[in-house]
Amino acid sequence: MKSKIFPIAVLLFLFQVTTLSAVYGQEKTEAQKKANDNLKPQEKLKELPKPEDISWAQNKKLGDQLFAIGSIYNGIHYYEAALVKNPKAIYLNQPLADGNFALRDYKTANKYYQSLVELDNEKHENLYALYQLALTNKYLGNYEKAKLTFEQFNQFAKSGTELDEFKKKAVREEAGCDLGIKLRDDKTFRETRVSHLDTNVNQPFTDYAPVIKDDRTLYFSAWVSDSVILKGKREKYSTFSRLYSSKRLGNTNNNTWTKAEPVKGEVNTLAYHVGNSTFTANSKTMYYTQCLQDDYQQMRCDIYKSFLGDSGWVAGIKLDAGINAEGATNTEPFLGKNEAGEDVLYFVSDRNKGKGMDLFYAKLNADGSLERAKELTAVNTTGDELTPFYDLQTNTLYFSSNGHVNIGGYDVFKTKCTGGQWSEPENLGLPVNSSADDMYFNWNQKEEYGFVVSNRPGGYGLKSETCCDDIYQVYRRKIYLAVKGTLLNADTANQLITNQPVTLFDEATGAVLKTYNSANGTYFFDLLPDKSYKLSAVKEDYFAAVQTFNTNGRENSDTLTFNLSLKKMEKNKAYTLNNIYYEFDKSDLTAASKSVLDTLYDILKDNPQIVIELSSHTDSKGSDKYNLDLSQKRAESCTNYLITEKGIAKERVTAKGYGETVPVAPNTKPDGKDDEEGRAKNRRTEFKIIN
Repeated sequence: MKSKIFPIAVLLFLFQVTTLSAVYGQEKTEAQKKANDNLKPQEKLKELPKPEDISWAQNKKLGDQLFAIGSIYNGIHYYEAALVKNPKAIYLNQPLADGNFALRDYKTANKYYQSLVELDNEKHENLYALYQLALTNKYLGNYEKAKLTFEQFNQFAKSGTELDEFKKKAVREEAGCDLGIKLRDDKTFRETRVSHLDTNVNQPFTDYAPVIKDDRTLYFSAWVSDSVILKGKREKYSTFSRLYSSKRLGNTNNNTWTKAEPVKGEVNTLAYHVGNSTFTANSKTMYYTQCLQDDYQQMRCDIYKSFLGDSGWVAGIKLDAGINAEGATNTEPFLGKNEAGEDVLYFVSDRNKGKGMDLFYAKLNADGSLERAKELTAVNTTGDELTPFYDLQTNTLYFSSNGHVNIGGYDVFKTKCTGGQWSEPENLGLPVNSSADDMYFNWNQKEEYGFVVSNRPGGYGLKSETCCDDIYQVYRRKIYLAVKGTLLNADTANQLITNQPVTLFDEATGAVLKTYNSANGTYFFDLLPDKSYKLSAVKEDYFAAVQTFNTNGRENSDTLTFNLSLKKMEKNKAYTLNNIYYEFDKSDLTAASKSVLDTLYDILKDNPQIVIELSSHTDSKGSDKYNLDLSQKRAESCTNYLITEKGIAKERVTAKGYGETVPVAPNTKPDGKDDEEGRAKNRRTEFKIIN
């Protein structure tokens, strides 16, 4: 889908739908293109009839006329009225779907595309509607549904036709849906956050192209109203995009800015749309875009250069044809470096006909002149690449694209030049990107805060939740996590153990992360958010001290504390495993018993040098032989679980049944009655270290 873009926000709001509709005869007819001539010069928009006061045919005619002159928003009202008055005119779903899509009202467009697909569910002739249905689902963040619909499109679209290019796009869009699902479901802590700027900056229509002029000054562009007037036989916008500035209040993490004002000087030219500023290092030279809108609401833009005078920015000078290609749109300048480290001016142009908007750059000479522009082929695709920003601190180029795999419409990407080669563009992911359009990303010099422009839900748009672009502040919310503690001797009243290493593991992979030599009996490790860890202290002839924990879901800085206790091993000493239960008169393990044996498994895993005997004991009820056999079977049930289900080497575990031969308490009281408490103690499972 190609479009000529001035401020990208304005263009996206205005562009004509030119995708698969042409393939299926949905393009405007010559009659529609000339329909604007039927509007008399004296007619004003406010004098057009109310939709409810005229017939469905008159509503349709006015819808056709308004669409023909680019008045999509007004035309939609007449199409809607026509469809209500004549529900059989189902073909009106098409302009309603396309018109709402052009206005980026994805919810409403989705509804009409869904109707078109349902009407075509047998013949599958309107594959345009199917593709657009998938696209609107993606833009709404319904990734699973979108992916399924893209798959259906590729199933019904025949190969070897004009649909081949869209089949390729559908595959890329499917990959974008997969990426969107992955990023959406990843709950890892995200250091980068975004915050919607208030009405001191953002207005109800379109705000775009934020750039940090100096540490406290924000320049941006805004089109504060889309109201129109009828001038002659054509609609004209009554307001134009202008350059504004605002001052930051407070520290770098504060997103409060003063009420924006138009920049001083002469750059905000009458009858032209102005925007997209970038500055030289001394902030006294500005490059910006100036655009003229034609009678069909289309923009053509060129790049200008202005100097800061005593009373503001002087009238701009249009750059020569080496930058401003004749007949093309040339826009969105930004100063940076090329792969050779030379000063360049990056910008966007559609001079390569049929290839959409691409990134270009021109070398900036010491005298301020610019050499002839070259295409940045390393990052350009068959889609559109827009809004370049070059970070001088990290030598990273940021840009937006709908031609690389993305999770919405336009996503922000970054690439870095190493050894004269640009790296594969990397998607910035959430929350900088969304399922909608995300553009104009930039950082301040210390990468503490920056901006992104988006039409994601939550903005100040009046026509729909995704119609219009607002400026969001990007900032980094760093949190500092750590773990500390002491190393204690459990056998000597928890005295400190000194000169003993403590190791931090990645619990998920088992990899050693760091080792701390606890010289004074304490340890300390820095941690990362949303990770699982294991602490381990291993000392010869002691049970390993182990502590598992995680930092999942932590949003604030914190230091965790765990004291590790080392207990000396004693060979042939019996250690009782409490709560090992069996079915009555059986040797089968219960689920609760397996849970207790898991603690023994942890001991064996954390102390790989030990070999144990696992023994089972009974009380005195039953014959000696019966109890001996039963206890042996029960001990074997435990060892089999450790070996077969938990993976402990069989050489490390020996099963031994002692029956009633090794009691630890009386089975009967002195008067001969059963001692239930004593019998319970005798019915036990133990382990002892034998090697």
